[in-house]
Amino acid sequence: MPPAERRGPRLLILPAADRCVGWTLRAANGRQLGAGVRTYRSEDELAEAVRELIIERAALRCTVGQSEGRLWVWTAHLPVRSTRPGAGEAVAVARSARGYLRRDQCQAAVEAFLTGLQWIGQELRRSGGRRPW
Repeated sequence: MPPAERRGPRLLILPAADRCVGWTLRAANGRQLGAGVRTYRSEDELAEAVRELIIERAALRCTVGQSEGRLWVWTAHLPVRSTRPGAGEAVAVARSARGYLRRDQCQAAVEAFLTGLQWIGQELRRSGGRRPW
């Protein structure tokens, strides 16, 4: 099936302040599944961070909690890569794109995000490492 016919989640690159870029993951129906926490100086830097996120997705630790507005939100963290004692805590790499009224809705959004990452990873492999976004 040609890539143009595949329907699945898409990673979108978004312009940010100071000529930086960020990313968001959207479902095939356009619903936001999650967004990157930080911005990047270039699309190449962003692509490298996304590749690392896809490769390391099994190590992601997702936390669910309530925001100040009493909505449920999630954050995905990657562990710090260091053997030094006290090297720091896990690094936040993605977050929910919106707040949810119920905890179970938020947890389902985490699962949808992780499934979307898996899809993007499969597309990356199918494309031979070329950016599918």
